[in-house]
Amino acid sequence: MTTSDPASRVPNPEHLVAVPMFLGSRPERARPVTGVTLSGESVVHRLDDPWTLLLFVSTACDGCLELWDELVRAHATLPTAVTLLVVVHGSGEDASALSDRARSAPVVMSEQAWEDYGVHSPPFFVLVDRAGVVRTEGVAWSIEQVATAVAKTLDRSS
Repeated sequence: MTTSDPASRVPNPEHLVAVPMFLGSRPERARPVTGVTLSGESVVHRLDDPWTLLLFVSTACDGCLELWDELVRAHATLPTAVTLLVVVHGSGEDASALSDRARSAPVVMSEQAWEDYGVHSPPFFVLVDRAGVVRTEGVAWSIEQVATAVAKTLDRSS
């Protein structure tokens, strides 16, 4: 019996794209993101900004912190109507890596949000409109892929 190398089964991220969740038939309602800040304060994000981009990352994930840094730098180029909220699992996270980056975007630790949005592995993004509807979501392989999905969604909504 031969065993195949698990790395050979991992898809090349450049060949993957996010599949929009909302196709116009039945939009999914977003849930508020409840959790705690890095300072331990309870918080509820109602997601009532014109657009909220949830970025689910982990300090244990290869590429998550790089993507977070890229997204924060690119956030200045995203439409001003888009608010970035970073969601980490909480348990097992590297507190210093989080606090270094928390100055650039709000961070909430919420295992419940990961469950609510069905996030099984990071990096993952969800774009929510003001009405609280999930408009697109997907695996966040690159900043270009996330920016393209956001731009297409905003274009369709105008």
